[in-house]
Amino acid sequence: MEIVPGATPAEPTWAGRLRADFRREHLGVGLLAGLIIGILQTAQAASFATLIFSGPLAEDLPRGIGLALFSATVGLIVTALLSSLPVVIGGAQNVPAAILGVTAAALVAGITSQEARVTTVLAAIVLSTLTAGLFLLGLGLFKLAGLVRFLPYPVVGGFLAGTGWLMLTGAIGSMAGMPLQLDTLPALLEPEVLVRWLPGLLLGILILLLSTRFRHYLLLPGIIVAIVAGFYAVALATGTSVAELSANGWLLGPFPEQGIWQPLMPDELASVDWVALRYQVPNLLAAVVMSAIALLLNASALELSLKRDIDMNREMRASGWANLVSGLGSGLISYQQLGLTTLNSQFGVSTRWTGLFAAAVTAATLFLGAGALALLPRLVFSAILVYLGLTFLRQWLILSWTQLPRVDYAIVVLILVVIAFFGFLVGIAVGIVATVIMFVVNYSGVNVVKHALSGTTYRSRVTRPPHQIELLDQAGQLLTILQLQGFLFFGTAHNLLEQARAQLAPTDGQAYRYLLLDFSRVTGIDSTALLSFSKTRQLAQSSHLTILISGMTPVVRQQLEAGDFIDDEVVLPFDTLDQALEWCEDQLLIAQGCQPGDPLPPLHRQLIDLAGDDAAVDVLLRYLERLEVPSGTTVMRRGDPPDALYFIESGQVTAQLVREDGRRVRLETMLGGRVVGELGFYLGRTRTADVVTEAPSVIYRLTTAALRQMEADDPEAASTFHRLIIRLLSERVTHLVGTVDAMQH
Repeated sequence: MEIVPGATPAEPTWAGRLRADFRREHLGVGLLAGLIIGILQTAQAASFATLIFSGPLAEDLPRGIGLALFSATVGLIVTALLSSLPVVIGGAQNVPAAILGVTAAALVAGITSQEARVTTVLAAIVLSTLTAGLFLLGLGLFKLAGLVRFLPYPVVGGFLAGTGWLMLTGAIGSMAGMPLQLDTLPALLEPEVLVRWLPGLLLGILILLLSTRFRHYLLLPGIIVAIVAGFYAVALATGTSVAELSANGWLLGPFPEQGIWQPLMPDELASVDWVALRYQVPNLLAAVVMSAIALLLNASALELSLKRDIDMNREMRASGWANLVSGLGSGLISYQQLGLTTLNSQFGVSTRWTGLFAAAVTAATLFLGAGALALLPRLVFSAILVYLGLTFLRQWLILSWTQLPRVDYAIVVLILVVIAFFGFLVGIAVGIVATVIMFVVNYSGVNVVKHALSGTTYRSRVTRPPHQIELLDQAGQLLTILQLQGFLFFGTAHNLLEQARAQLAPTDGQAYRYLLLDFSRVTGIDSTALLSFSKTRQLAQSSHLTILISGMTPVVRQQLEAGDFIDDEVVLPFDTLDQALEWCEDQLLIAQGCQPGDPLPPLHRQLIDLAGDDAAVDVLLRYLERLEVPSGTTVMRRGDPPDALYFIESGQVTAQLVREDGRRVRLETMLGGRVVGELGFYLGRTRTADVVTEAPSVIYRLTTAALRQMEADDPEAASTFHRLIIRLLSERVTHLVGTVDAMQH
């Protein structure tokens, strides 16, 4: 390949990246890692099958193991080929298996025919896996993987804790041959039953204790080998034969001669109890949704563990394709695994060979190794289930005590208890209700008033003459400005009403005359909030107050109009906060006998009032050029050189920006007694905005050349000029600091 100097390398294709992840030098490590992961995946798949095919379905456990191994094989292959990282391992999973275990138990309890029981459970497995495939694939294709993040963390924790409980009780029930319930406790404690489930429980606890103390990829395989060896050592010591062990239900076997992968066939559909299955649709959908959430949690945890970014949408697509293929073969739901991927990363080589070799192990067990699998004790897989269930419970009942706020922890425990006593669906419903209540309580504490200001500290962008500023400083307390934020709903509406009442309460014997509500940061309003606004309007009517509202989006304005809040006499709408402030300031000035447009004294008098030096002002005026400018004249353009500044004697001048769409944005409007262009004039920077007259104006121009001449010939007048500019700038800065300080509270 020819490399062009300075050219940007092309992004490698999917096939190119795939070839890079299948390097021949990684075959050895991939084979070793794949062998270990394949054995663990086989053990886990068989454990998940025992969770579903227990009780009346126990005689069909070999078929369930075959389906679990098939899904594990497909998940390993598809994930190895399509995952965003070569180290990621996929396969059958515990969360959907636990939910399907509950579903299977409910189906079996309501169906009398054994054939119908098996085919109906198989149909439930197929429907859940295919639905999961479509759901996950859709999330990935439309790049919606982030949506599952909106489920609150404590609710997810409660679901996972409940899943751990279901796995634990399911393992005990599978070993004992009866469900773990309050009414079955006496029977479970009978010696002949206790001996069947207690060893598995103790071994599961032992695996958990060892795994938390020691971190090694050979730990779990070593424990499995030790359990098998110890089991057969006890059998040899007691003189129990393999045939007796199998007949008494201690082994997985015997398996049927035709093989253990027996998917749901078309001729079996006739015996499916579709009515009973229909009532379990919510459980099946829960398995699908929880799979998406668990996949995202696994991927997020892997990003932290591997210290690498994972393409969530790509992982969703990979899992979607895997489940579609698996569902066609009646396999269980599968997706990316956290534990096995972390284990794979410990081998130090990132290669896709690992997943394919692991798939070879599960496929060989599925099609060739059923005889050896039949000799494995059920105790092994029950202990693994106990270990996995206790892992969830440890994480969410013990470790989360120090990691979660007490309210969040209480929700986790609440969901777990409800799932334990009333079932998974009720737990989901309680979790959602608890989340809504938690959201309402927490969000109700958020102050929807971002800033509470007065007309003294917060002004419009109209820079007025000194005497008008003085009047506004005195009368500004007659204006209250509430800048609202967020979504205004029933949880915050009452607090908003109370704050409005408090702001409108009389101060020093005088009530506020104006209340300005700014909706610029408001995203929406519900009906209860509208009722609070109606009460505020009634309060204004009874107190002879005027309410101004500004910054409404079209949706918010439509809501306020529908709620009859806007009233031209009491509630006045404005497009922007600045427009509302300018109108209100004009009203405050008029109320004090000052018309905003009243003629001002000549510039000579204005400058003397500011400088207090008649002689120096007389000299200064000789360097200024008087201009009478009609309305609509552009005094300065953006980008012009800063060769002059202007004193405004009368009229109105506005600095503005013109957007690309032609919309004009007002930066500042200046009336008589003000100066414009001084910043660029002093800093030597080009004009940053257009300055246009909005009324016939009289202005005085001072050029840079005239200033240099004045500094050379009349230094006293130049000094007076500089003091004038400093005073005007200081007034603006002082007011700005006061505004910033007010907005901090």
